Amino acid sequence: MKDILKTIAETIKGTQFRNRTYAVGGFVRDHVMGKTSSDLDIVVELDNGGMELAEFLYERGISSRPVIFKNFGTAFVLIENRKIEFVMTRKESYRDKNRKPEVEAGSLKEDVFRRDFTINSLVMNVGTGEIADITGFGISDIKNKNIRSTSNPEIIFSEDPLRMLRAVRFAVQLDFKIETKTEKGIRDNHDKLNFISWERRRDEFIKIITLPKPRKGLKMLISFGLMKNLIPELLELEDVTQNKYHDDDVWEHTLKTLHNSGKDLVVRLAALLHDIAKPQTRSSDENGVHFYRHESIGAELSKKILSRLKFPAKISSQVACIIRNHVRLKQFGDDLKDMSDKAVRRLVMDMGDDLESFLQLVHADNISHAPGHCLHNQGYNLRKRIALVPKKIIEKKLPVSGKDIMLHFGLDEGKKIGILMNRVKEIWLEYPDWSKEKILNSIKPEEEKW
Repeated sequence: MKDILKTIAETIKGTQFRNRTYAVGGFVRDHVMGKTSSDLDIVVELDNGGMELAEFLYERGISSRPVIFKNFGTAFVLIENRKIEFVMTRKESYRDKNRKPEVEAGSLKEDVFRRDFTINSLVMNVGTGEIADITGFGISDIKNKNIRSTSNPEIIFSEDPLRMLRAVRFAVQLDFKIETKTEKGIRDNHDKLNFISWERRRDEFIKIITLPKPRKGLKMLISFGLMKNLIPELLELEDVTQNKYHDDDVWEHTLKTLHNSGKDLVVRLAALLHDIAKPQTRSSDENGVHFYRHESIGAELSKKILSRLKFPAKISSQVACIIRNHVRLKQFGDDLKDMSDKAVRRLVMDMGDDLESFLQLVHADNISHAPGHCLHNQGYNLRKRIALVPKKIIEKKLPVSGKDIMLHFGLDEGKKIGILMNRVKEIWLEYPDWSKEKILNSIKPEEEKW
């Protein structure tokens, strides 16, 4: 990005854009922190300056043809295959409960103070490299690891309540703390998150739970009152005690599982929601605490939650499948000696494309149990067994079709074909090397229960 800035600086020498063009936002923050950044936003202190500079660079052969959004005075271009946003300095005003701002040209100072947090408000003169700290807090807040609103938190969070989630994300992402008045502004305005669409809430929530250390973010969401406007069902997991297999309540176990899961979004969501139904399924007797059917009830509850958050149906289905099956291996212990080859093949076939995500979730869940019940080696042992499963089973290439059954037994289409196909599957899982003829000859329709 530094080379791109240098190119822009050279190109705008002697033009109206010199000393009116600034890098802003995360790029400048990361530069001050000594980090590299893959994002670059440019503001130009001229009416329609962003669009005009983008057109200028295109005409000089520096960038791709701009994609223009006139309503916002914004243009996107590619320079050296990097996407860069150009925009005029602007001020914004929000109508009550309307999160789409009215935008008009403004001064550099107005542009800075419309931004969310001081650490994101620094501007760098593209021509000189000089950094201006117009709020007076940007540099010191980076040094002291503070998240502070650029102006009155009541105004900042009322104008765009999504900024409350962004504050949490930056605090976790950068390992910063939220300054006292800014935190109070979040606590006082948390219910305004309901004015934000589920899609925008979802996108910011995804960024939080896929960070390397999401535990801090989730605890902050609960502490600030934001979680009730995201996944209120998670609040019910706190203080739900468990059985001898756990040292933690359901919420702390969930946080550990999430921390131990991979970076994949589906796995993270499955980890977050895998025990979501434990509060409503908890029971106890002389043998201890039980959570009968929490996996199947949790799978259905997860679909409702993810649907509410507007996740794609495919992701919702994947997460539900993993949750529904996540206790499937518990009975076989760490070494899986009592798990038959047929059971391994059935698992592979049932999980299909979700097998790897399933394996990651099961391992993350296992190692988050109490010492002595962690089943550390179960995932490794299962992967060794899975490696021996024939490819045709992994690809679900049954040697017998419904048409084969109809021809062999002289049957018409109907319920009987489905029943016999289930029988075919059972035989094939037991004897994967059997041919189509051998499987068909082993079936006795008269013995089946129609």
